[in-house]
Amino acid sequence: MLNLTIFRVKDHIFAYETESVLETVKVERIFRVPKAPNYIVGVLNLRNKVIPLIDMGSLLWNEKIKSDTAIILNVKGETIGILVDKVIGITQFEEINTKEKEEVSVEGIREDIVKSIIEKDGTIIFVVDLCSIIEVSKKGSRKLPKKEKLTGTKENIKKREGLKGYVIFQVADEWFAVKVDYVREIVNYPEHVSPIPKSPDYVEGVFLLRGEKIVLVSLSKIMGILPSKKKDKVIVFKIGNAVIGTAVDCVKEIKWIQENSILKLEGRISEGVIVLDGGSRLASTINIQNILNFEDIETVIGDDEEKEKAETEVKNMKSFVRFNVGNIDMAIPIEKIKEVIEVEDVSPVPGTPQYVKGMYNLRNSVIVVIDLKKKLEINTEDDSNRVIVLENMPVGLVVTKLKGILRTEEENIQPAEGMAGVEESLLEGIIKTEKGEVIFILDIDKAIEEQDIKLIREELVKND
Repeated sequence: MLNLTIFRVKDHIFAYETESVLETVKVERIFRVPKAPNYIVGVLNLRNKVIPLIDMGSLLWNEKIKSDTAIILNVKGETIGILVDKVIGITQFEEINTKEKEEVSVEGIREDIVKSIIEKDGTIIFVVDLCSIIEVSKKGSRKLPKKEKLTGTKENIKKREGLKGYVIFQVADEWFAVKVDYVREIVNYPEHVSPIPKSPDYVEGVFLLRGEKIVLVSLSKIMGILPSKKKDKVIVFKIGNAVIGTAVDCVKEIKWIQENSILKLEGRISEGVIVLDGGSRLASTINIQNILNFEDIETVIGDDEEKEKAETEVKNMKSFVRFNVGNIDMAIPIEKIKEVIEVEDVSPVPGTPQYVKGMYNLRNSVIVVIDLKKKLEINTEDDSNRVIVLENMPVGLVVTKLKGILRTEEENIQPAEGMAGVEESLLEGIIKTEKGEVIFILDIDKAIEEQDIKLIREELVKND
């Protein structure tokens, strides 16, 4: 007897061996994958496990289906999901009901995944097997130990001589800059903020971040600026035992600046001025320790046990710069990034690949500007001049949107190994957030290969 799970895709009936079926689920959110085959619609975060999702319409006929029903399968030890129109049920069949493939017209269905064909009461059922899909996805895959891929080296974290990192952000119509050293992470403005009785008027309240209480303060009130209703981001600072969030309108960039280029000022709030965009924009540097009373704010953080727990959590966390390429959520370890800038007037280089936008003069150093959406073959009409400049590589990556700094515990990072359709050679790993989001960690050493840089340099010499 054959025990099969029956499902429908478009107008045809299919089946899979029930012993390989783990469950059926309703798909709430799909996270797109870079450089995936057309039949991989993305990945799911199913109970904190990231699972690739195959659109059976695309796999069978190259025609996507509109459905939120998925069957979760175990195929050769790998967990995958298949998107189908409808799950019909589980049925047992006699072996005598099977037919030879030659006896039935498969009507354009991929024969390589049709294991057998069954006829019952005049209905043709195609029994499929996805082992060949798993085999194809593993060809040429590169597996490295988790520790090697995710920890990096001390050389990547070396201090930049003469440079200081600043996060540039906006509050109302004013631009400000704070040292990266004090920034723990940058997150979206929380949905719920609880007020704190008898707190200073600049304290908006307290919110929870991974179970930790964060006091949220308003920089606009502290600085006497007309408040903005936007409040898109919160910059989270870690100073001593105090963890404080400051509401800001937007985070513009991360910039490494020569300290001697900052115009020094003597003031309680602003310590200096950074000239940006050739003088068209000025950002006031602020020392967060000077403008906030951390002793008052610490009283609402919790007892010593909570503080010690928070300290331990921070030590076990890793920092990333998070961004979007099209609708794909990605990140790069912060130690691999030199700065984040906006570029204009990129000089094109004839003869280079399509994904190379050209060259850009960054403080008398020439960098290669690569359009990441074209490099990763991500189909999007979005255009941007936001560029992530890499450390130890003369390359800037054009991204669609900068989402800020993300810190996450190591246990929330998993290798990108063994997932059908996921281009493992491009990824260091996958981050799973507390909100159920999936973020792909880009392996820049593999995505931007040395031969790319070599080819561009050769074309530059030819055109000189």
